[in-house]
Amino acid sequence: MTADIVERLKQDWFQRFDEILDNSKTIPLSGLKCLDLCEARCCPRVGMRGMQSEELASPVVVLLPFEMEYLIEKTGVSRHVFRRWPLDLTPEITIEIGMLDLGKPCPFLSEKLQCTIHEHNPLDCRTFPLLPFQNLHRALDWELGANCPSVEYLNSTFVTVVKRVWADLYPLIPQGWWDIYAFADHWTGWSQPEEANRGD
Repeated sequence: MTADIVERLKQDWFQRFDEILDNSKTIPLSGLKCLDLCEARCCPRVGMRGMQSEELASPVVVLLPFEMEYLIEKTGVSRHVFRRWPLDLTPEITIEIGMLDLGKPCPFLSEKLQCTIHEHNPLDCRTFPLLPFQNLHRALDWELGANCPSVEYLNSTFVTVVKRVWADLYPLIPQGWWDIYAFADHWTGWSQPEEANRGD
């Protein structure tokens, strides 16, 4: 019975991801000049390990529930490329969510620092430099990613739509996910991919 519930939840999330990734309905162009100005400062990669914190835009990507499985299905990548962390959906149901950080760098970034899965990239990547967070009242709030070099070009329509997408998802995302997301925001990443930890 538990497996049936998890499979149904997974299919519900897959449908949401399909809808979100249909740019014609949801997220317009950001206006950012990523290829011209950025050098992938928000894509975790090995080369970031020697960088100072003020040079990084984001060293961690946290995937939504079942988003790791969605990426595996769409790209054929192994689940082992992700750092995996347990997430309690209910007291009886625990799943794994995927993350990418300096210890498990993005496998989808080309040598030229370009995203090779842009049509399927995670929502945390797709909506950057807008970063959702829970305020003190556990309401959805927003901040801009630090050190994004083209944030001044951010399209206001993109901002409006991104906020709406996250607001629609907000009631569906478990509190435990937000706790992990807030914690991960302070990580600088693990320096060695083979380093043992509870999420590996």
